[in-house]
Amino acid sequence: MDLVINMMIALGALVAAAYCMLLSRRLRALTRLDGDIGKAIAVLSQQVDALTRALKTAESTNAQSNNVLEQQIGRADAAARRLELLMAAHRSTEKVAFDDERLATASPKAPLDGAATHEEFAPFARHTQRPQNEPRPRVLRQRDPVGAQ
Repeated sequence: MDLVINMMIALGALVAAAYCMLLSRRLRALTRLDGDIGKAIAVLSQQVDALTRALKTAESTNAQSNNVLEQQIGRADAAARRLELLMAAHRSTEKVAFDDERLATASPKAPLDGAATHEEFAPFARHTQRPQNEPRPRVLRQRDPVGAQ
């Protein structure tokens, strides 16, 4: 009985050794770079490296574009605020011109009922009119290139 058990154990060990050799050959064929699967693994590894580099480049470009866009939004907000001030100043000068006309045509004893002076509404000093023969000065502006800092 002991002999039969020992032979079964020896036979199991031989089968396990043969299976291990078969797996070793398959693994060696898989890791060889000149075979089809080895080439595919090498190409995929290179593509993963290239994609990783492209992703890092895209992230840095995105961060730069985000900074430029935030700056442009800030400048646009400032320009919108200036435009709102100019529009308010224009409206106030229209009201002042209307009040000045009323003052000129009103009788001296008529109440002014809240009419304000020109200085109260004008946020900017008035400039003198330029002569008609004098050309307008040209203002040349250049845009900042995108991504330049």
